[in-house]
Amino acid sequence: MPTFFNYPFHSDGFIPHGHCYLWQTGLVWLHIISDATIALAYYSIPFLLIYFISKRKDVPFNGVFVLFGAFIIVCGTGHLMEIWTLWHPDYWIAGALKALTAIISIYTAFALFYLMPQALTLPSPAQLEVINRALSIEIVERKRIEKELRLAEEIAQNSSQAKSEFLANMSHELRTPLNGILGFTQILQRTESLSEKGRKGVSIIYQCGSHLLTLINDILDLSKIEARKLELHPVDFYLPAFIDSVTEICRIRAEQKVIAFHVQLDPDLPTGIHADEKRLRQVLINLLGNAIKFTLQGSVTFKVQVIGQESNANGQTSYQIRFEVIDTGTGIIPEEAEKIFQPFEQVGNQKRQSEGTGLGLAISQKIVLLMGGEIQVQSTLCKGSTFWFEAKLPESKDWAKISRVVEQGTIIGYQGQRRTILIADDRWENRAVIVNLLEPVGFTVVEASQGQEGWEQALAHKPDLIITDLVMPILDGFELINRLRQSEQFQEVAIIASSASVFAADQHKSIDVGADAFLPKPVEAETLLEMVRQFLHLEWIFDGKVDAIKKNQAEGLDQSNEMISPANEVLQELLELAQDGDIQKLLELAQQLSASDERLSIFAEQLVQLASNFQLKRLETFIQQYIN
Repeated sequence: MPTFFNYPFHSDGFIPHGHCYLWQTGLVWLHIISDATIALAYYSIPFLLIYFISKRKDVPFNGVFVLFGAFIIVCGTGHLMEIWTLWHPDYWIAGALKALTAIISIYTAFALFYLMPQALTLPSPAQLEVINRALSIEIVERKRIEKELRLAEEIAQNSSQAKSEFLANMSHELRTPLNGILGFTQILQRTESLSEKGRKGVSIIYQCGSHLLTLINDILDLSKIEARKLELHPVDFYLPAFIDSVTEICRIRAEQKVIAFHVQLDPDLPTGIHADEKRLRQVLINLLGNAIKFTLQGSVTFKVQVIGQESNANGQTSYQIRFEVIDTGTGIIPEEAEKIFQPFEQVGNQKRQSEGTGLGLAISQKIVLLMGGEIQVQSTLCKGSTFWFEAKLPESKDWAKISRVVEQGTIIGYQGQRRTILIADDRWENRAVIVNLLEPVGFTVVEASQGQEGWEQALAHKPDLIITDLVMPILDGFELINRLRQSEQFQEVAIIASSASVFAADQHKSIDVGADAFLPKPVEAETLLEMVRQFLHLEWIFDGKVDAIKKNQAEGLDQSNEMISPANEVLQELLELAQDGDIQKLLELAQQLSASDERLSIFAEQLVQLASNFQLKRLETFIQQYIN
């Protein structure tokens, strides 16, 4: 065995490979140069393969490339051995090198055998060309679709913007005449001595105008919801006063329909909360209003209860409050209950459907969803319905306590020197509303029909307060406010921007350019007078009289005496008048009954209340129950 291992290093028994032609110098150099060139070429290939593998590590054939590189190296080394054996007969080393080459070759062949199916799946140049062509077509198609989508999105945005602008402009145009209607009805109610019939007529005009304004606001709210622009603006407010204001509005409606209205409040309710007072009131009045509208007899119950509370790390307590409205009304079938929260969907009696737009519940649901809750309903046909939702509302301990407003009478003036107010508006009816509200109280009101005239009147009269519209010819309200604020003599003068615009941007812009407050149109007399009082630091003078009719109505509502009805002949006549819709004659007959017998006054008042509110079906039921 040792002798075998000594053979590669003891080749004395062999002659050199080139012994037979070493004397031919050209032949020797031919072999040397050829083998050396082949070896150099072989050695360059593995270096290129190593470079390729290092750059393309994602290629799945890297193992074969390594084997092929090893095969090439041993092949190159074999050619160098050929040069060596020209002078040195180390044939055992040369043979071992060839054996190694054979082994690596066989291993590489087996690796290629297993790799071949995978390699065959690679696409051919022609296939790659087809694939590239298909990809190019797909890329072009995708770019076309993306372009169409961008165009469609742009068209949709333009359409949405056009719709919003249309609704805003229509709202502005509708609110302008409403400003005159509602403004002058308030003026008539405050300043004129009207008969009972005239006062009721003015009240009906005001109620109808307010209802129309509510419908306009509902449509605008729906537009904001669709554009995802409806936002909550939470404030701190006094919860007991808030609930009182909501329930009093709905209690009057319930009394008009002669149905019971119950309020059940949890004693653990927080005193102050942080929420969007306006939107929460909108939801509750909608739910309570629907319950009263669809309840012919029985009752409506409003429950507010705390179902949970938690405190955060800062010690602030949040209450989980459940608002629930229960009625004994017409009820809803399950199929209709699924769609009542959709816009413009109305269920129930066709006559009652005409009393609204079908937007109230859709808007209310969106508002409650923003609050983190959801309005739910449980209803039984002909037995009644229950609507409820829950909201997590943080407690507010820093709320400003709102004192209850008592009936002090009509404002007839104010203490101190006479004040001058400038009103700039291009619509005479808008100016007339404010003039007729402020002049009787003792203000000197200066009018301007556009912004430039407003600037000139301000220079001439030095007003204590300026009220300006925003949309005016020649010089609009924004430019007028800006000019006033740039002038030293008007920098301290209070400016109120007033507009029928529903764009929040217009309201914010008016404040940004220098206005102290924004007064929406139609103008509410109480809001206007309160702003004037605050900015001019006034103390009102009241006449000290309480409206006699309001007092009589309040006393009438508190009557608990037993109601006495007239004879059956009179009841039959009243029923026929109600069925014929002859409200005027029915009211005259009711007044005759009240005048003829004081004991019939309560019955007559009930007739007048139902007839004045055109509750004809309820009026028929009311009369028939005494006939029967």
